[in-house]
Amino acid sequence: MTMMTLDDVFNDLSRVALTAHRGASHSCPENTIPAMERAVACGADFIEFDLRTTADGVPVLLHDSTIDRTSDGTGRPEDHTLAGLKEFNFSWFAGGARLEKPIFGRLEIPTFEDVLAAFRGRVCMNVQMYTEGAGLDAVCALYRRYEMFDHAYLTIADWSVAERVRRIDPRIEICMTPGWHERASPENLRRCREFGCRFVQPVRDAVNAETVELCRRLGLRENVFYADTPEDFRRLRDMGVRGIMTNRPEELAALGRG
Repeated sequence: MTMMTLDDVFNDLSRVALTAHRGASHSCPENTIPAMERAVACGADFIEFDLRTTADGVPVLLHDSTIDRTSDGTGRPEDHTLAGLKEFNFSWFAGGARLEKPIFGRLEIPTFEDVLAAFRGRVCMNVQMYTEGAGLDAVCALYRRYEMFDHAYLTIADWSVAERVRRIDPRIEICMTPGWHERASPENLRRCREFGCRFVQPVRDAVNAETVELCRRLGLRENVFYADTPEDFRRLRDMGVRGIMTNRPEELAALGRG
């Protein structure tokens, strides 16, 4: 069953929540509408995607600082207008590799609003932020316009950016990801809780039973980054982890999450 709100996911203690990293990115081009559709179809509770900003201030789905890896274009998204970016085919990368030929004859880069319009209410969203300045204002404005307060959270690495989001709208859920292994440290988990976070995203290799127990005591829901094998998934599930991110939601959803 697909959970429709953060409260649905947060309050259901009987199952591990599954997050599709950049959508179903092993089988589909990452950060695209087909990847998100595939993730929802296989039962993911969350879709995770990355946001950067175009030259004309539009938030679009892109992980890298350039479009070179995932498209037939080059350069930073900030150097292209949205119309310019839509001229490129964003189906050149899937399954962890650059492809010899694109999966689709044409696949446009999606905007944040495209994803909100297509998936709000169907699945929760983990929105990884690589945008600041006016782009951040645009993201928050869309968040409010689509009333995403109990449907998504913004994942942010920089505390100063998180504080700015809080000033823009304190209702927006935030998940902090400073550093790498730092994310699972007791000090960081406590700071996240004091900041008002309900969700955290520790890295798989830094998570142990003590991490999970501290999250329980602090009232945090950990969404571990990441597990792509049955062995890693079962180990984390059996440890009591509440959420797991994966590039292979089709395969892990079939393993049983209770």
